[in-house]
Amino acid sequence: MNRDTRTQETKTSTAVPSGLLASPRQDFLASIVVFLVALPLCMGIALASGVPVAAGLITGIVGGLVVGSFAGAPLQVSGPAAGLTVIVYDLVQNHGLEVLGIAVLIGGGLQVLAGLMGYGRWFRAVSPAVIHGMLAGIGVLILSSQFHVMVDDAPKGSGIRNLLSIPDAIRKGLPMPELGNVQDRTARRELLQQFGAVHEQQVQIRELVAEQILTEREDVGRDGTDQPVDAHSPDRSSIAPLIETQQSLSEDLAGLVERLQVSGVSETVRDPALLRQVANQSLAHVRIALNDLQQADAVRVRTSQAEAQHHLETVLSALKSHDWAAKVGLLTILILVLWKVVVPAQLKLVPAPLVAIVVATVATTILKLPVLYVEVPDNLWSEVHFPSFSVLRSVSWGVVIQAGAVLAVVASAETLLCATAVDQMQTETRTNYDRELTAQGVGNMICGAVGALPMTGVIVRSSANVEAGGRTRLSTILHGLWLLVFVSLLAFLLRMIPTAALAAMLVYTGYKLINVRAIRELRSYGRGEVIIYAVTLSTIVCADLLTGVLTGVALSAAKLLHRFSRLRTSLEVDPDGKKASLKLVGAATFIRLPYLAEALEVVPDGSELHVDFAQLTYIDHACLDLLATWSKQHEGTGGTLVIDWESLRARFRHRSGRPAAQEGAA
Repeated sequence: MNRDTRTQETKTSTAVPSGLLASPRQDFLASIVVFLVALPLCMGIALASGVPVAAGLITGIVGGLVVGSFAGAPLQVSGPAAGLTVIVYDLVQNHGLEVLGIAVLIGGGLQVLAGLMGYGRWFRAVSPAVIHGMLAGIGVLILSSQFHVMVDDAPKGSGIRNLLSIPDAIRKGLPMPELGNVQDRTARRELLQQFGAVHEQQVQIRELVAEQILTEREDVGRDGTDQPVDAHSPDRSSIAPLIETQQSLSEDLAGLVERLQVSGVSETVRDPALLRQVANQSLAHVRIALNDLQQADAVRVRTSQAEAQHHLETVLSALKSHDWAAKVGLLTILILVLWKVVVPAQLKLVPAPLVAIVVATVATTILKLPVLYVEVPDNLWSEVHFPSFSVLRSVSWGVVIQAGAVLAVVASAETLLCATAVDQMQTETRTNYDRELTAQGVGNMICGAVGALPMTGVIVRSSANVEAGGRTRLSTILHGLWLLVFVSLLAFLLRMIPTAALAAMLVYTGYKLINVRAIRELRSYGRGEVIIYAVTLSTIVCADLLTGVLTGVALSAAKLLHRFSRLRTSLEVDPDGKKASLKLVGAATFIRLPYLAEALEVVPDGSELHVDFAQLTYIDHACLDLLATWSKQHEGTGGTLVIDWESLRARFRHRSGRPAAQEGAA
């Protein structure tokens, strides 16, 4: 792209209708709609990513206030995206939440660099079959993992295990639960929420411990894994606040366990003896974690913190009801499906996800259902964790850089494809891809700096913005402001939301990502596109996202090479053998040289051969040399080769980048 073209693109792509305040009323109303769409999605995606809810909300705020202010796609709304949940979940589960911020920071830096170097458009140079296969693979992984969360169960690990265990999740959620009396349900629900609050505090303590108490590692152990070899005991004064918090948590938990024993709530669960046992075990392990913190034993602290968190999760598992969680999830999906079908058009401006979450929340609150609820601290800003590169003592640079690169590539591709879709929805603005990529990189660097989720441009929120009448980037900025106000003043309302409802919303999102219509569209371009789609999807589910995308790109390149090198030859010889015609269709390259030679070998000696290259898309130097050499040999038998050499060489040299004016005898 030359400088004038790029300048013109910048002028048109970032233009807005007569300035930021050109349509304040429309933008204000659109921002409310986008905020209502973004709020449940930010929380649900954080839940699916295995990180605190605050991490998703902070990303939404940054996406609105920061990225929205100077993005290259003014009407595109940025925030946490379902397409990145698989990458983030694997990273957090395998290496800890403390590594996420650094990986997102690196990914954002790569995006800024790519945008400044003008690589924005190149991220779109990926086969649609690979893109659709990637999104479908992500959709399958989200659906299969969140299906378990929808019944208040935990994901089983890999995509295959999640898929294969879906029947077991259905079995857990199928029974129709007994409603029982309201006093028992209320007491059990309150204990669930209180144990959940203790669990959330324990998770925070464990995260802070992981940042302050580190282990160094050898590059590779004997079994091929990283091996911690040296523990760094922390300064006691630096962990004094953690000890105090752990002490308070231990006391709160002791009170909850005592209340559980005397309240009779344990008798309302399926296995009362198991509940009492795991409650006592959780208290014992929390006290062990406190003792290890007081002793400042680095190795034992990390282990005991993990065990304390795990045993609190077993208490929640024993208290919750899979049956009721499944019914809440089913209600949520039913509302999501029916809202766009049976609701009058004037009400469809209200986002279906918001309606579904509100109805599920109201139902669980009125019925006092014993299901898991969103865990949030009193102050969501306490979840901000600034990254510390000291964590790289326990995690290799290679792992973090690879994660950052994958986040950058997938986020950039998803963002720029979304921007293209937004351009097709309206005619007011056009995207400056390099500027958008740079803005996304800046946003992700900020998110990484505060330990939040990575962001992309998101089609659900962006389409809601356009459909609600958004005209300028003001609607995007204001939606971030509303998120900020809500998080700062009304965060306590989030504790009323059942996690099963958020998981159900993501199950539906995963289903839509699979997009069966895309398969039909790809089929119209040939069977090869469908095969690339299927292989990309299957590899992502069976292996991982990076392997799946690379496999899809490799197959696309192989298909392109095959098509580029395909050559068909058709030889027709007159009955008397004096004249022959050779028709070449496709690309004559050195790969197909044997086929061309074989066709020339059957030309009768002494005949006049005419070569038709009207349908020849390309010919390389090797095939030209073969024709020239064969022509001399054929003339020795009394025959001739009739071919427009000048035109043929001009075509070859033009496609090789050499001007026809420089032609000489070849």
